[in-house]
Amino acid sequence: MGCTGSKDGSDAAVPAAPEPPATEPSKASESKASEATDVAGTEEDGDDLGWLASDHSPTTASFLARRDDGRNSESTRRPALEVTVQIELEGGWRDCSAEETRAIAEHLSNGEATFQMHARGQNYTVDFSGPDGGGKQTNISTGKSRRLRVLDAGAEEPEEDPADALEPAAGKAEVSPFVAQQREYGPQSKRGGASMHPYKVLEGNPHAQKCFAQFEKNESRLCGEFAVFYHSYSFAALIYEVHAAVGSVLFRFRSQYATLPRILVHEFNETPDAPSLVKRFNAEFAGNKRDHHPDYRKVALSVMCSLASTGPEACVAMVFIAGYSCKDLSFRGVLENLLENCYVPKKQVKKLADEIIAMSEKHGLDVSQFGGKACQSGKAGHLMQVFIKRHLVDKLVYAAKPYGPVDEERMPISEWMNSNKSFSVGQARIVAHPKYFMQANSVRMFVASADPTFHRNRQAFQNELINKLGLILGEPALRERAATGIYGGTLPSWWTAEDQRKLA
Repeated sequence: MGCTGSKDGSDAAVPAAPEPPATEPSKASESKASEATDVAGTEEDGDDLGWLASDHSPTTASFLARRDDGRNSESTRRPALEVTVQIELEGGWRDCSAEETRAIAEHLSNGEATFQMHARGQNYTVDFSGPDGGGKQTNISTGKSRRLRVLDAGAEEPEEDPADALEPAAGKAEVSPFVAQQREYGPQSKRGGASMHPYKVLEGNPHAQKCFAQFEKNESRLCGEFAVFYHSYSFAALIYEVHAAVGSVLFRFRSQYATLPRILVHEFNETPDAPSLVKRFNAEFAGNKRDHHPDYRKVALSVMCSLASTGPEACVAMVFIAGYSCKDLSFRGVLENLLENCYVPKKQVKKLADEIIAMSEKHGLDVSQFGGKACQSGKAGHLMQVFIKRHLVDKLVYAAKPYGPVDEERMPISEWMNSNKSFSVGQARIVAHPKYFMQANSVRMFVASADPTFHRNRQAFQNELINKLGLILGEPALRERAATGIYGGTLPSWWTAEDQRKLA
C-alpha cells in the first residue's frame, strides 16, 4: 500500500536516525505480544483500553507522598514545597504561612492524611482523608473547622495565545541560533531528504490528502521550537474526546484543536517522566506484557516521528487510511467508569453515557465499540499530531523499539530529534502527563479523523459535549471537587471555581 518495512507493527511510529545539529541545552528481544493487531499490521496502543482502571480515588496525601519503592529517584520525587496550602476564611481563600505550608506538606509527603499540628498558638487536627482530596482544619479547643486545599505551585497558567497562532511574525525579536537552525532544517517529516512515497496510499482520497497537508503546514510553522510525534488510534477516540471536554470545562484545555489522551494526573505519580518509565519498563514490564501492560499504557503513548514513516511496524499514512479492525468487544462500561472518574454524579452517569453515544452518532464518530453505530465511511482511524517543546523532549519521550524496549542507538532522543536526518524509520514512547499536555506552552496538539463527516463535525461535537458536561459540573463546589480529584489532590495555582472555558 505504499509503505515499506516490517508488517507486524506498532500503532505509533518512530523516526530514523539523523545527524546531530547544534544541541539545545536540556532542561531537563522482542517476542511478539499476544494482543490483537489492526488491518495495517500495527501493534495496538490507544485502542486497548485496559489501562483505564476501575477505581480512582486520589487524595492529596497520595499525590504528595514521596514513594520509596525503588521506582522514583530522588530527582523525580516531588519536593514537599512545590505546593501552596490555602485556608477558606470569611473573605475567601487565603494562603497559609510558609511555616504552616511546610508542616502540612511534610505530613502529606510522608503519607499522613490525618495529623495534628500547632500554629498561631492553637492546636489543630488536619484531615485530608476525604475522597475528593480536599482538606479540613479543626481547632481542637473550639471545634471550629475550616476547609483547606492544596494548590500546585509548579503549574503554569495556560498562555493566552491561540494554540495555532504560532507562526513567527515578521519584525519580532531575533530567535536563538538553535531555533534558527531548526527552522533552517525545516519540517521534521521532510528532513534528511526523506522519501514521500508513503503518501501514495493517500491517492484517491482528497480528504486524507488535505489532512496531511494541514499537518505539514503545522510542522513548518512550529519546527523551530517543537519536535513532533504522531499517535494513531481508532475507537479510543470517544474516551479521548471526553477527556478533552472535561479538560476544557475544568482546566482551560483548548479542545477545539485536539483530543486529550490522558487526564487523571494522579496516575502519573509513580511514572512522571520518560526516565522513570524506562526504569519501570526494565524492572517490571520487559518480561510482563511489555508496553501492553495496563500500568505502562496508563501513562504512555506509542508514536511515530514522521508523516512519511515506513516503520518499524507502522506506516502513519496507511494506518490513517485503513484504520483498525473491529473487535467484538463492548466498552460501554469503560465510558461509564471514565465519567465517574471525572466526578460526574453517579446517578447521572448512565443517562449521560447514553446522551454522549447518541451525540457521537449524530456527528459521525464511530462508537460501535460502545454500543452505538459505526461511522458511515467505515474509516474509524484518527491521527494526533503532538508537538513537544524541544527542551522537554528528554523529559517526556524516549526512543523505542517495537513493544517498548529502549533503542539505545537513538538516545538521548533529543539529539536525534534536533538533527537534520530522515525520521521515516523509528518509534518512540511519550509520557502523556496531563500537566504538560494541557499546557500549550509545553505541548500542542492537532487531530485529524479519517472519516470526513466526523472530521468536519468535530468542533460542533466538542461544543455540544462541553456544554453538556458544563451543565452537569456547573456547581462551583462540584467543579472544585472534580478538578481536585482529577488533578491528583491539588489544584493548579491559577485555578478558580468559575467555568474555566471563559478563560481558555
